[in-house]
Amino acid sequence: MTNRQAFASRGTSPWHLAGRTAFPGSWRLALGVVLVLAAPVEATAQRVQGVQGPILVQGPAFPDFAQQEAFRRFADQFIAAAVAGDMVKMTGMISPSIAARTGREAVARYLADQVLPFFAQYKELGKSISIAGTQGAPGNTFYMYMVSKANDLRPFVVQVIEEGSARVVSNVLVDNFVEGRHCAFAAGAWQCPDFR
Repeated sequence: MTNRQAFASRGTSPWHLAGRTAFPGSWRLALGVVLVLAAPVEATAQRVQGVQGPILVQGPAFPDFAQQEAFRRFADQFIAAAVAGDMVKMTGMISPSIAARTGREAVARYLADQVLPFFAQYKELGKSISIAGTQGAPGNTFYMYMVSKANDLRPFVVQVIEEGSARVVSNVLVDNFVEGRHCAFAAGAWQCPDFR
């Protein structure tokens, strides 16, 4: 049984967020900025090919750009820890309240079985990043791609929230394309989410 199946059998998803804060159902409340700077991508992994010129697609402005940048830096630190295989640092960045509700052992298993193997194939960050706000707590959800060592584009999600006075990772999904959030390349053009 995979971790996702185990969570589903208990009526939860990795770290309790399905249907609540990880992927807000209200498009009107989502704030977003989409930066698209790279090669074509589809909903599944594909080979990196030629590079297109930079494209910037921007939704409504974030009320506090400095805070959004701080959330992004924290997500980047989590990604760097995952790429380095630093389980201790990754575990320390996870929301304590989510780890307590889900179970520290379940979080550790998910990180070890899903997240670390995914980022072991990391070559570089893909150039397509969608950013959405969160509900229930200040934060951002980052819908990204990595370029693997085999030059495949692979989608993932990192959600960072403010819990108490600290920034924490509240959700991580790997090899998971989120329709309406990740950008995709179809019919020769970028299809990006409309956060308005």
